[in-house]
Parts: sequence; structure tokens; C-alpha cells
Amino acid sequence: MSDDKNTNNNSIYNLLSKEERYKKGINQDSIVDLVDSFLFKAIKYAASDIHLEQTQNDMRIRYRIDGILYDQKSISKDQGLAVISRIKILSSLDIAEKRIPQDGKFLVKVNNSSKNHLIDVRVSTFPSINGEKIVLRILDKEQNCIELNKLGMSNKTLQDIYSIIDRPQGFFLVTGPTGSGKTTTLYSILSYLNNTEKNIITMEDPVEYNIEGITQSQINEKAGFTFAKGLRSILRQDPDIVMVGEIRDKLTAQTAIEAALTGHLVLSTLHTNDSIGAVSRLIEMGVEPFLINSSLSGVLAQRLVRKLCSECKQEDLITLQEKEHLKNKGFDTDKFNLEKIYRPYGCNKCFDLGYKSRTGIFELLKIDDELRDLIIKKSSAQKIKEYAIKNNLNFIINDGIEKIDQGIISFEELFKSINL
Repeated sequence: MSDDKNTNNNSIYNLLSKEERYKKGINQDSIVDLVDSFLFKAIKYAASDIHLEQTQNDMRIRYRIDGILYDQKSISKDQGLAVISRIKILSSLDIAEKRIPQDGKFLVKVNNSSKNHLIDVRVSTFPSINGEKIVLRILDKEQNCIELNKLGMSNKTLQDIYSIIDRPQGFFLVTGPTGSGKTTTLYSILSYLNNTEKNIITMEDPVEYNIEGITQSQINEKAGFTFAKGLRSILRQDPDIVMVGEIRDKLTAQTAIEAALTGHLVLSTLHTNDSIGAVSRLIEMGVEPFLINSSLSGVLAQRLVRKLCSECKQEDLITLQEKEHLKNKGFDTDKFNLEKIYRPYGCNKCFDLGYKSRTGIFELLKIDDELRDLIIKKSSAQKIKEYAIKNNLNFIINDGIEKIDQGIISFEELFKSINL
């Protein structure tokens, strides 16, 4: 078997290829080999998650690749039960406990010609009527954070963000639904700001990637270490920059704003559909408008969309129905003279999916004096939107249309991501 004795949350599971096991004379049993093959394939496909779900007859296996779940070949129910036990052993979970959810993790060391580093695998079990479901989240601990200028922002958006985060103080929010890449954007900002002259501290749930030179902490609500309580302690650590994983309540919002007002740059996330909605959400939480006015420096709304595979995408004419759909949503198709678009096809490079990797579409709301007047008056989201339109805010749909025009994403992918 692979060398995984004394496996616990701090040890490393040595994930060997079949060739390496053969060379070392290691005879693996079928279940260990099966789990290894799941992990190897997921890493090869750059999957973010592996879903193992028991059904009445077998175990369904799916990989989440670029945000979409894809079915794999299922395995028998008996194999599935053995696979669950194997994963529980690796992640130090209670094998006998099947009635309540459990969370664990283990580290995998990948040894082959293309990779030779650590992969962090987070494990979550969940009871169902057919038996336990397990989801494995795959996090490359040594993967460098994506640079801010490689997230897919337009030059203007990028320069505007630089002008906001280069200030020594302020409150900058990144918004969007779950899975829209907010944390990646914050990590990219932190990597850009990181230097020996600054004390940067984060509070996260969970810590997804380690950034050298930054103090990162993980909240523990069971122990009372919440975002709000931890943030007050952070302010006694002489920080220059603070990142709070998420604004979940009024207390956290107010503490973050107080930190911004006392000379710190505070970065965080909020769950809203667009940049304008973030202002309304803070007011709904009970934060006084004058506090928002004094601290908020900008709001970035974003989504993640799959990029067309550059090797196999095919040029096509936009249909009349697609043009009508855009017009019905209030978009002026003549603005970009949108006639030719690209559609997915599928090849060996993209595993016949037609898409390979993802990019962001963005909308940046900068807070200026006129907008502050609207906030202090508790103006409606519609009033703020009218002001944004008048001042040529590049809405998220516009950024997406630009990427369609450039052949980066497909028409279908854009409207799936923003539910239009």
C-alpha cells in the first residue's frame, strides 16, 4: 500500500502513480488504488471538488470542473462503502459514525513528472437516505495566487482598483454569490499589497491558501472566535491591512468600518448580486449611512465564467433570437457591433468540454462625493443605479459582452452566470 501510516490531519499521504508503485514493489489493494485514481484524475482535470454520492444501487461519482459537475463512471455500492471508509481513515474521521455530518482533511503529496507538491484535501460527509455522501474539496497549497492583473479585469477597472487599494485606509468590498471567485480576488489583492513594510492580518473561514509574509487565522465559532470578536483582537496587533473573510452581521460590519476609519485598509466580501446592492445591504444590516459614507471606498461585483477553449472554439454568427434576448434585457447590441461570436466545440486539450479554465466578469462602483450624498439620504438602489448609469458604470453584463466580442467566453455562458 502507499506510505500513509500514522495518517492524521498533520501527516502527508504520499500519492504515487501506478508506475512509481510498480517500481517500489508496492502491491495496493483495489480500494486504495481506486481512491488514488479518483485523486489523480481530479488533479489532472484541475477539478475543484469530487462528489461521491450513494444511490440505491451504486455510488455516483462527479467532478466539479470550472464550476460545472460532470458524471464519471459509477462504482458498486460495496466498493462505495469501502471507499468511504478509506477516505475517513485518511482524514481522521470516525468510521463508525454515519448519522451526523463530519469534517476532516488530509494532505496529499503528488509525485510525478508534472507535479511534485502538496495538495490539501478537505473532506465533508453528509448523511442521506441512501447512505453517506462525501465531498472532497481539492486545494493546491503551493499554487501561487493569481496575479490581480490576470483575473480578467479591463485595464480601466484594474487601474481604478489600484487607485483604491494603494490608499493607506478605506473599506473595500468584493461582492457576488457563492463560488464567484471573491476569495481569489482578495488573495490577489493581498499578494499585490504584501511587502515587509506592512503588517497584513486575515480572518478566514476557512484559510484556503497560505501566503508567505501574511498572518492568516481561521475563525472557530464553536470556540467563540468569530469574525466580529477576532477583528477587535486584530486591531490590537498593529495591522496596516486587514482582510475579513465575510461581512455576516451588523457587528462585524461596524467593527470593520471602525477599523477603516482609524487608519487601516480593510478588505472583505459580501453576498449581493451587484455592486449597488452592497450599499443597500449594509444599510439593511443597520449600519448608519454616515459610517458607510466615511469609510467605503469601492465595491467590486463579480462572477466566474468558463473560458472557451482557444484550441477548438468555432466562429459563428449571432442569431436574431440572441440579439432579441439582449435587447429585451436592455442591452444595446449596436454598441459593440456584435455580429460574430464564438461557440464551444470540444477537443483533447479541453477533455471534449469546449471550455478550459475560467475568467472573471466585473463591475466596479467607486464611491465619490455625489454618491455619498445619495447614501446619506438613504436613497433607493434604483436611484443609485440611475446615478451609476449617468456616470457610465461598466455594468457586469457589459463586461461580459465585451468578453464575448473578444472571443473569450460564449453567449450561453454569460447568461447562465448572471441568470438572464
